[in-house]
Amino acid sequence: MSAAPRPVRGIVLAGGRSSRLGGRHKPALEVGGRPIVARVIEALRGVGADPLVVGLPEAVPDGVPVVREDPPYAGPLAALAAGMGALRPHAEGVIVVLGGDMPFVTAGLLRGLIDSAGRGAAFAEDESGRLQPLCAAWDEAVLRQRLARLGETADRPLRALFADLDPVRVAAPGRELRDIDTPEDLAAAGE
Repeated sequence: MSAAPRPVRGIVLAGGRSSRLGGRHKPALEVGGRPIVARVIEALRGVGADPLVVGLPEAVPDGVPVVREDPPYAGPLAALAAGMGALRPHAEGVIVVLGGDMPFVTAGLLRGLIDSAGRGAAFAEDESGRLQPLCAAWDEAVLRQRLARLGETADRPLRALFADLDPVRVAAPGRELRDIDTPEDLAAAGE
C-alpha cells in the first residue's frame, strides 16, 4: 500500500515594483491573452496545489487568497515569510514557491519538483546549470525551520535562505523558467 500523497500548497510571489517595466504590475501583464499570475496559478492547480499570492491582488483569479509582506516591497524573502505566515502549518506538507512573472511554468515541471523535494528541497535548473529559487518545492518543515533561523527577512537576499543548502536539481529545458522583467521580455513572450 502506498503512502497518502503529501498536501501541496503554492506561494506565488507577486509584489515587486516592476521598475524595468515602468511600474506596470508584471503578474497582471497578459501573455497569450491571460494574465501571467493566472497562468502560474493554473500550473499550481494542475498539480493539486492550493495557491496563495503574496503581493498585489490585481489580476489574481477569484477565490485565491492574497496577502502582503510587511513592509511592502521588502523583497522576495520577506514575501515568502509572509506567505508562510499566512498558511497553517502542516507537518507533511510540500510548499511550491514560484515567481509571479513566469508565464511558461508547467504543471509537469512542478510535479517533478514536488516528487524530488523529499525532506529537503528541489530547485529548477536552467540549461546553463543555474538554479532558480523562485521555481522550487520545499518540504514544509524544512522551509519553516530555515525561515525561523533567519529571523528578520525584510530587505535580505533570498539566497540567505538556501546558501548552505544542496537542493535536488530538476532540469527545466526550454522556456519554462523564462520570466518577464523588461518590455523586450514581454514582447518575446508573445512570439
